[in-house]
Amino acid sequence: MLTSKRLSVRVLSLALLVTAIGLSGCSTTRFNERETLSRADMQFDSVPLQAELESHIYSSREGSAGAFASGGGGGCGCY
Repeated sequence: MLTSKRLSVRVLSLALLVTAIGLSGCSTTRFNERETLSRADMQFDSVPLQAELESHIYSSREGSAGAFASGGGGGCGCY
């Protein structure tokens, strides 16, 4: 069995490890890197207009317009 002091050291070590891993994913983008990241081949969607329309249709069908965009309204599609 582990003593309480040894257990607290392990819990603290685990917390520090999780924090270090979590913070390692955070980064800032410099102004000269933004042009590269905004190119069309760096986007998640190959056809942005189609993705926007599908998002609009999905939000209208689900009755949760505004969940993926900042617009309000009901499920009828009117704003």
